[in-house]
This record gives sequence, C-alpha cells and structure tokens, in this order.
Amino acid sequence: MLALLRWPGATTFSFFAALGRVVAFFAQATVGALRERGGLAAASQQALSLTARCALPVVLVVGPIGAMLAMQSLTLLRGFGTERQLAPLAVAVIVREIAPGFAAVVVAMQGGASIAAELAAMRLAEELDALDGMGLDSRGLVAGPRILGAAFAAPILNALAIVTSVAGAYGMAVLVLGVPRTLFLETMLNGLTPLDVWLSEAKTVIFGMGLGAICASAGFHSERTTTGVGRAANGAVVTSVVFVLVCNYVLNTAIFGLSGGAVALS
Repeated sequence: MLALLRWPGATTFSFFAALGRVVAFFAQATVGALRERGGLAAASQQALSLTARCALPVVLVVGPIGAMLAMQSLTLLRGFGTERQLAPLAVAVIVREIAPGFAAVVVAMQGGASIAAELAAMRLAEELDALDGMGLDSRGLVAGPRILGAAFAAPILNALAIVTSVAGAYGMAVLVLGVPRTLFLETMLNGLTPLDVWLSEAKTVIFGMGLGAICASAGFHSERTTTGVGRAANGAVVTSVVFVLVCNYVLNTAIFGLSGGAVALS
C-alpha cells in the first residue's frame, strides 16, 4: 500500500527531474554552440542535412493526409450545401494543425533518431570524452549545432508540408471529386491570415528546439554499450513525438481555443 501511495509522487519527481536535465542540457549546448567559432555554420550544415533527410518522408506523409482531409470534408460540406467552404477550411486546418504537427513528428522520427544515435555512438567510442579531455566543450561543439539545426530545419520542412498538403487537397478536390478549379483557388485563402502562417512557422521552431534537445540529451547521456545506442535512439523518438503532440495541443489551445477558435470562414 505504501509503495502504491509513493508511486504518483515518485513518477512526478522523475518527470520533472528529467525535464530539468533536458532544459539544462539545452541551455548549455545552445549557448556553447553560439559561443563557439563556426557554431552557426555547423548548425546550418546540420539543418541542411536534416532537411535533405526528412524532405521526402514529409512529402509522403502529408500529401495523402491533405487529400484525405479534402475528401472527408467535401463529403460533409456537400450535405449542408456549403461546398465553397472546402478550400478555406482545408487550407486553414493544414496551415494551423496538420503541417506543423506532422512535419515535426517526421523530423522527430527520422532526424531525431539519427541525432540520438550519432551522439550515442560518439559516447560509446569515447569521442565525447576525448573532447572534454582536451578542454573543449563537447556539448557546444557536438550537441548544440544539432539542436539549433533541428530548430532551423523544422520551419523549412513545415513550409514544404504546407505546399505538399495543399497540393494533395487540391488534387483530390479538383481533379478527382470535381470541385471547380476557380472556386478552389479563389476561396482557399479566405480562412487564413498572415498571422496564421507566422504562428505555424513559430510553432515548428519550438518543436524543433524541443525535439532536438530531447534527442541530443538522450544520445549524449546514453549507456556506453552497443545496445545503449539503440535504446537512446528509441527512447528519444518516443519522447520527442509525445512532446510534439502535447506541445501542439497546448499551443493550439492557447492560440485558438482561448479566443473562441479559428478565424471565421467567409
């Protein structure tokens, strides 16, 4: 009984202790990277690598989702005689919700796993210890650029996800289901504002920094065994995907929910 009563408190303590470690690691690594000569160049290189690695998976994931969103929405809207609301509804949902959320999840699964595995392999090979032994900042040199790179790559991939998903919605609505092309193109931006686009991009920067910190911290502090590399990558992906989904919900609630929801469709 005592063990059962202690469990919630122990779990909560472990969660906040782990959160504190990740936040502290994030601060040390990013500040160290910004202080290092060539730190931003290294971060830009990491961003290009992540973008190239994740671009195709993002396209393959969000394109069909945009098409399915258009198909399901049109089925409902035709029943109410409001077919002209399809394009603004689909584009608004894609920009605010689908593109940033799914792009970040793909980055976590594809890029985050590689970040954790790379750093875990470096820990196993004692490369990180060698840097520390030479008096260098291994966090700033190795982990920081990867965290910043994820933050730089996420909005680029989000923009790609928006374009791809809207193209999927257009293809399904216009080419397959017969929605007039002019109607779709003329109304697609009615439910959107420039602020929605900026908020979408800003969210992905937060997602990128968060998942980059989680994955880099997991790899940096991994076990010094070959199985530890796999555990670090797996645990980092699971944790970062949960982070993205929870953070996306919290941010959407704060941005849209508290103000009564989305901008009214015209």
